[in-house]
Amino acid sequence: MKKRLGVLALATAMLLGMTGCGSQNEETAETTTPAGFVEKKVEPVTFESGVELQEDCRHLIYALGNAPATIDAAKFFKMRLEQETNGAMTVDIYTDNVLGGERELLESCQFGDYDIVLATNATVAAFCKDIYCLDIPWIFENKQQVYEVLDGELGDYLGDQLKEVGFQLLQWQENSFRTLSTTDKPIESMDDLKGLKIRIMENELQLAQWKAYGANPTPMAFTELFTALQQGTVDGQDNGAELTWQSKFQEVQKYYVYTKHIYSPYVILMSGETFNGLTPEEQDIIMKISDEAVAYERERCSEYEAAALENIKNYPGMNYAELSPEVVEEMKAACAGIKDLAYEKVEHPEVIDLLYSEAEKAKEKYPAEQTTDTPAQTETDVEAAPAA
Repeated sequence: MKKRLGVLALATAMLLGMTGCGSQNEETAETTTPAGFVEKKVEPVTFESGVELQEDCRHLIYALGNAPATIDAAKFFKMRLEQETNGAMTVDIYTDNVLGGERELLESCQFGDYDIVLATNATVAAFCKDIYCLDIPWIFENKQQVYEVLDGELGDYLGDQLKEVGFQLLQWQENSFRTLSTTDKPIESMDDLKGLKIRIMENELQLAQWKAYGANPTPMAFTELFTALQQGTVDGQDNGAELTWQSKFQEVQKYYVYTKHIYSPYVILMSGETFNGLTPEEQDIIMKISDEAVAYERERCSEYEAAALENIKNYPGMNYAELSPEVVEEMKAACAGIKDLAYEKVEHPEVIDLLYSEAEKAKEKYPAEQTTDTPAQTETDVEAAPAA
C-alpha cells in the first residue's frame, strides 16, 4: 500500500508539471498552423454522476494514455460506476501514461497495484501470447466485422486466456485501422514501399509484414517517432488517423494513405485480484457499465476519426490517397505467410483457426461493399481543447 501511495504522489507531481508544459505546447501549435487552415475539432465531454460519494467510497485506479475517445470513455465509466453503486465506488483517472508505459501498467495491474489499465493488443500479447492472433494483417474489411468477432466467441476465448495471467477483460475499445503516412514519397503501389524505413512496434508479426512488402521496418518507441520523422531517421509510420493527426505528423510529412492494413484494438483490463475481490453484485455492475462504455467509446472514436481525416485531407502540403483494390490484393498476397508465423507465436494454435472462421462469418453478415469505415463528417465544426 505504501508503494502504491508513493507512486500516486509521484504521478500527481508529474501531472502538475505536464499541465505547465501543456500551455507552452499549445502556443507552439498555434504558431505552426498554416495560414488559412481551420482545424476541425470534436467537442470535449464532461460527466457528472449527480451522486454524492459515500464516506467510505472505494477509489479504483484507472490508468491510460492520451487517445481522446478512450479518455472520454473513462469519464463515462466513472460516472456510471458512481451511479450504479450509489456512490460506494468510483475511479481516479490517470491519463497520458503518467503512471508508466503500457508494459509497466500491465505489470502493475497483474500485481493489483493498479485496478484498470488500457493497452494496445500488441503490448498485451507479451503477457498473453494468444493475443498475437490480432496482429495478422488484412483479416477485417470494416469495423462492423471487427466488432462482431471481438464481441463474440473469439473475444470470449481471449478473455479466458487473459484470466489465466491475472487479468479480467473488460472491453475491446476502438483504436481504428492502422493507416500509413510517409515523409517524401507517395505510396501508390507496393513497389513504392521498397527500402522505405517504416517505424513499427516491437512485434515480430508486424516486422514480417513490412518486410514482405519490401520495406525496411524499424522498431522504435512511439515517444521517439516525431523527431525520427523530422530528422529522416525513418520515412514513415502506421497508426490510426486520429493518432496520426493528434501527434502532429502532418507537420513533418507530406503523404497519407488510408490503407486499413490491420486493426489494432485497445484492451481495457482489470486486475484479476481486484475483480475477484468484488462481490458478485459489484462484478455484474463492472461488466454492465463496461459494455456501455465500449459502445460509447466506439461512437466517440468515429467522431474523432472523421475530424482527423478531414483535417488530413485539408491540411496544406498533406496529400491524401487510398490504395486501389488491385494493390490491396497484391499486399495481401505478399504477407499471406504471416498466418503460419502466427501459429508459431500463439500458445494455442486453435485460436488462429477460430479467428479465421469467425472473421468469415462476420464478412458474410457485414460485406465490405455494404458498409463503410470512412466516418461520416458532421455538418458544423465544434471547438475542443487542443490535443495533449
